[in-house]
Amino acid sequence: MKKTLIIFFTITVLSCNNTQTTYKPLSSGRIHSVSVVLDSKDWTSKIGDEIRNAYADEYLGLPQVEERFSLSQIDYETFSGFARTSRNIIYINKRKDQGHVFVKNKYARPQVYLEISGMNESQIISEIRKSKNSGIVNFSKGEILENQRRILQSPITQNDLKREFNIDLTMSSAYKVFKKDSAVIWFQKPTKYGTSNIVVSEIDFLDEISLDKSIEIRDSISKQFVPGRLEGSYMITEQAYLPVFKKTSVNIFDSFETRGTWEVKGDFMGGPFINYLVKDTLNNRLIFLEGFVFSPSQRKRDNIIELEAIMKTLKIYEKK
Repeated sequence: MKKTLIIFFTITVLSCNNTQTTYKPLSSGRIHSVSVVLDSKDWTSKIGDEIRNAYADEYLGLPQVEERFSLSQIDYETFSGFARTSRNIIYINKRKDQGHVFVKNKYARPQVYLEISGMNESQIISEIRKSKNSGIVNFSKGEILENQRRILQSPITQNDLKREFNIDLTMSSAYKVFKKDSAVIWFQKPTKYGTSNIVVSEIDFLDEISLDKSIEIRDSISKQFVPGRLEGSYMITEQAYLPVFKKTSVNIFDSFETRGTWEVKGDFMGGPFINYLVKDTLNNRLIFLEGFVFSPSQRKRDNIIELEAIMKTLKIYEKK
């Protein structure tokens, strides 16, 4: 009997522990949205201003000004139940010593939870500033993963990419081959007010890549392959605004990211783009990946984030 009770107790404890550590509801929320938990009076104070300055600043590379994250304020007394399943949460704690901490999957999965604490306004503002860069990185990475998760709900295998370029990209079945030749493939997805587009090509390997070189490469490919609506018109990098350029990585490969706006030479069309020049050291080449959006007078941030998520699924295979 004693042995039976021990076994029962052990199973019960393990079951309870398993429930506590594994059961979390699925998180929810619009892409690039953050729930901010604090009193309404603090949301309209310097604390709220500092949060907006940190997380609702301009998302770079768009033709119209759009905020980096869409923020929504939640009062403490209503922060329960479904409200806790937000994918991204900033919790302002005015009852703890100064500091900040990130918690993964605190109330739901996947979830990034940032608690910022301080005993007065100046301490909280200081911690908002200290945690800003890490907060942007963590929230942004989570949103790329969320986009990729959504894409995997209805993925399509692009055999053309494997056959022509020895690469794979994971994209939703809404994307179809719009145009292709032996050197370039153009995928397009219809949206409510326009299209989202991905262009893939390859060029000879270059040791040094600059912003000017990146623009030169994309304009060369676009001139040959992405025409405008009028005869003789074609896409170019918009000359009135300097694109944002940085060194980064796509999976394990060194890459160069360029964000900016495009226009059509000889026509009145334009929109945002993001592209990557990926150093493919397996095959001694550069892979050109570009996503661009055409959606006149509409918000385009979420479209660009989806395109970034797709391009960051890149897989490269060694040519035989």
